[in-house]
Amino acid sequence: MTTWNLTQMQRHLLICNGSTCMGAGAEMVTQNIRDEIRKNRLDEYIHTSRTRCNGRCKDKCVVIDYPKGTWYSVQQEETARAIVHETAEEKAMIYSMEHGERKRGETRIKGIDKYKKGKGPMKKAVLFVGHGSKLEDGNKEVLQFVKQMKEYIDPSLYVETCFLEFASPNIEDGIQLCIEKGADEVHVIPIILLHAGHSKLHIPAEIEHAKEHFPDIQFTYGQTIGVHEEIFEILKSRLADTGFDVNQKHEDTAILLIGRGGSDPYANGDFYKISRLLWEKLNVSIVESAFMGVTTPTVQDGMERCLKLGAKKIIMLPYFLFTGILMKRMNNMAEQFKETYPHVTIDIAEYFGYHPKLRTVLLERMQQALDGTSTGMQDLENFRKYAEEHGYEHHHH
Repeated sequence: MTTWNLTQMQRHLLICNGSTCMGAGAEMVTQNIRDEIRKNRLDEYIHTSRTRCNGRCKDKCVVIDYPKGTWYSVQQEETARAIVHETAEEKAMIYSMEHGERKRGETRIKGIDKYKKGKGPMKKAVLFVGHGSKLEDGNKEVLQFVKQMKEYIDPSLYVETCFLEFASPNIEDGIQLCIEKGADEVHVIPIILLHAGHSKLHIPAEIEHAKEHFPDIQFTYGQTIGVHEEIFEILKSRLADTGFDVNQKHEDTAILLIGRGGSDPYANGDFYKISRLLWEKLNVSIVESAFMGVTTPTVQDGMERCLKLGAKKIIMLPYFLFTGILMKRMNNMAEQFKETYPHVTIDIAEYFGYHPKLRTVLLERMQQALDGTSTGMQDLENFRKYAEEHGYEHHHH
């Protein structure tokens, strides 16, 4: 490692290379600043250092100028180069020192007060994480579902909802909201059906990122819904809503269980396991599996297989929690299938939605996290090992 002679140094620029800033272009900011210093032969007087997170992620990318004590939010090359010459516009300033006092820029948020340990019992927050949808109705359903669950949750717990993608607040903002309310512990509970990339990598990455910012806060992680006995009660209930008698034998009826689809082979395997177990619990000849995307068999493949097996009635059974773009697409597909196969009766069941059994499962997952018995904690450990071996660049969904 290099050891410089810094006796002539007059300024020290600290350039945040934390995960959030790096995801927003901190590497380019670093190179722009260093290039400007070299071009103007200021290396002897201005020293630069890369740092880890400086705790102002909302102002990414962060550059700190010492001993002047000015903090900058750098989002353009011009700003990065102007910092070298101390000519950056005032709107780029996060903090400045005036008469020995730190002043925050007018457009900059205050942020969370530094955490202080208090007395009394630990305050706990439960943060439910929905997937998020481009269809606003789907996001509203998640929020409404959690609101209904609050009636069954200990009122001493703070309860918040956030989303992985497509909707606000995101996980980082959800965690901050919990801490702003005074939580000493944050228990993150995914509202996710199958254990795949989001629950194995993306949510653990957000939790690990939060730990860097809030080392005094305790985090736990709940497990996904997974293969749970109550899920079959929900599926049977949704079938019954279509007029299907779950207690009768149906020789000519096929159930086409339709999932989102993904690239994780174990999640896809769990979906097939659920399909098989559903067949075991119904008096029906055919239960087939299909996916809306990413992998096969497609819904069209599943429909054709049901027909080849002799089905005279096919019930499309969505394996989805709430409405969204894919549910809208599935409903359109059902109408198209009815036109294409007029000799077959085709029905489509409802997604899970506000089913009391879904509430039961999520409350169970929440309690496991609170009790420290959730397998989600092993997922955090697995993520840490994965990140050490393969690397993982944190980014917001």
